[in-house]
Amino acid sequence: MATAPLPRPTLWQRTKRLIDRTLGTAGRALSKPLVAEEIEIAPAPALARMPVPANVAMVPLVFMEGFADIFEEVQPNFRQVVHRLRNVQVAWHGSVVKGLRVFLPSLPQPWMELELAGIFLLRQFKNRKVSELTTRPAGLAFDSWSGNYFHWIAEALPRLALLRKVQPDCVVLLPGPNPPEYVTRTVSALGFTYTCALAPGELVLVPDLWVAVRPGRHGYMVPELVREVREAVMTSLLPHLDPTKKATRRLYVSRSRQNWRQLTNEGEIVAVLERYGFETIYFEDMTFVEQVRTMYEADIFIGIHGANMTNILFMTPGSHAIEMMSNTYINPSYLSMADSIGVSYSLVPSTLGSPLEVENNYADITADPALVEQVVLPLCQSQTTD
Repeated sequence: MATAPLPRPTLWQRTKRLIDRTLGTAGRALSKPLVAEEIEIAPAPALARMPVPANVAMVPLVFMEGFADIFEEVQPNFRQVVHRLRNVQVAWHGSVVKGLRVFLPSLPQPWMELELAGIFLLRQFKNRKVSELTTRPAGLAFDSWSGNYFHWIAEALPRLALLRKVQPDCVVLLPGPNPPEYVTRTVSALGFTYTCALAPGELVLVPDLWVAVRPGRHGYMVPELVREVREAVMTSLLPHLDPTKKATRRLYVSRSRQNWRQLTNEGEIVAVLERYGFETIYFEDMTFVEQVRTMYEADIFIGIHGANMTNILFMTPGSHAIEMMSNTYINPSYLSMADSIGVSYSLVPSTLGSPLEVENNYADITADPALVEQVVLPLCQSQTTD
């Protein structure tokens, strides 16, 4: 099913946004930013290296220029920082507030401040006091985007890796009310024992809060933190992995069961891949442990841009990841992730598969079967001769 355009905001949504922005602007004029102690774990590297696809010779210039522009913008954000705040409130979506102000580093993007600095702040009058948070520091590593699998694995977990360097025994605040398996298992894998889940709509009062700032931005990640996260998760799941099956399978992950960003000519692409021994898999059918095990067993993995590609993190160094990406939505997330852990990354340049009114981030894509084969063939031939 083709992806439909997003519905237009309702009259109430537009009115509320206007009210929030007006109140937020007034709040900023009447109050000062929240004061926080800053702890620098590591400075931004002076010689950060931009990763490039293994098949860079066949990647159009528009992709490489897009990657380079984003990399130049985000380099200062490779700095690793944790903030400490006193007597603040934390919302169910990870936003930190006090009085008329929102703590900007707790937001996915700074421009979101005005949307949260209006009517939302009235919720502070009805907060929940958690006894455990009065005796032990609390750690925050998630934000309003962390309900998405990619944003949890690729962004929240590196933040937790930072937190454990300064507060390994803190109470980790989690999006609730019932965090999914991949959240609870990964938090445990990173060594945290104490957690507190925040139910939708609630705020909790936190006397001593430690906020890990998201290292990197717009898809580019800090390689050593990515490796640290991978090592922790894989070590915790060793009993579930079979070394005899390590990097032995060729896999295509389908998004046909998702509501957006689908491959319009999936039948054609699958027909090419099946000639080279690829299996089609659906992560929706698997538990988190099964997803990790499946990717541990992958030698060549291919999919289109989306959260389904996040599991590249659990591939074996030296294996191969292939991403089909539209030239209308250039995103280096999985290139950066693969490069961080020693997985070879190739890109299949693809095109927009939706009408122009569909937002680029949600639009379908169309891949050229000939280009897919051009990328896959040498990898499969290399395996045959090894």
